[in-house]
Amino acid sequence: MSKPKVYVHRMGSWYNLYMDKASEALLGSFVEVVSDGTRETPMSPAELVERMRGCSAILSLGGGGSHEITGDVLKSVGTVKLISIAHWCEQLTVAAKEAGVTVTEGSNANTVAVAEWTLTAALMGIRRIQMFDKALKNKSPWGEPRLEVGMLSGSTVGIAGLGRIGWYCAKYFKTMGAKVIAYDKYYTKERADKLGVELVTLDDQMKTADVISLHLPVTPETKGMLGAKEFALIKDGAVFINSARAALYDEKALIAELKKNRFTAFLDVFEKEPLPLDHPFRSMENVVITPHIAGFNSTMLLRCGREAIETLKDYFAGKGIRNMQYSQPGG
Repeated sequence: MSKPKVYVHRMGSWYNLYMDKASEALLGSFVEVVSDGTRETPMSPAELVERMRGCSAILSLGGGGSHEITGDVLKSVGTVKLISIAHWCEQLTVAAKEAGVTVTEGSNANTVAVAEWTLTAALMGIRRIQMFDKALKNKSPWGEPRLEVGMLSGSTVGIAGLGRIGWYCAKYFKTMGAKVIAYDKYYTKERADKLGVELVTLDDQMKTADVISLHLPVTPETKGMLGAKEFALIKDGAVFINSARAALYDEKALIAELKKNRFTAFLDVFEKEPLPLDHPFRSMENVVITPHIAGFNSTMLLRCGREAIETLKDYFAGKGIRNMQYSQPGG
């Protein structure tokens, strides 16, 4: 019996970040692979149709080159039934919808990476790890005051946005023993109860939570939603975390409130990237910054590729189409 054919679209120099020899061997063990993975140059519709001829599925490693796979291309091929996405690519889902092709989020690795960074930031902020490190390196014998720290267990964590990353973070924080409250206008009470979180208003979240973490997309409704009024509501000693986008708030208003030294911020995204060398965040003691790497690392990229391949393997083994978008932590 012949193996089904799977097409791997071009990723150029990024291909080897998603695919190692072990993943290539796994994919080749259950399908016939047609790969343009390392290709850099663009492809014409006719060339794509010819390359994908007879393929049952597409392995989408990321966004590179995927804009070439249009709805018309998929219709012309006619045999593609499934696209397994390793690293989210919205434009490919639009093409698939036009052609009636099923798309599944084959990997959850990026979500997990961001959630891990968020949990790390919360723990560091609550326990003041970076403050003690600096004090001891500055020759303070004990880094006093040593007792003015909290614990994540028993604290209140506010999550703004219960999409895939916010949902996963809620699971993590609950596992750590925190109470989780959330602001999400489009989340139902039934879903929130099932997740074990309490829905609150944005203002209530800002003034109640010991840890506030942003996980909203940037839309006309959310752009600039946090300003001076909202930042003034944050409790003294709280931890403010942003691994989403800086466009969610007025950065100048955040800087002004942080200068009062009332709370700590852990930021992975900024209004201008890379962060200008003279930006105030680079010198503020109550701000911890990272260079937009919350969800980006070599382990994550390889795991994205691997999980998307395992999703295809299950599909061709008759186990159905799984969606990794809301897979359980540790599962």
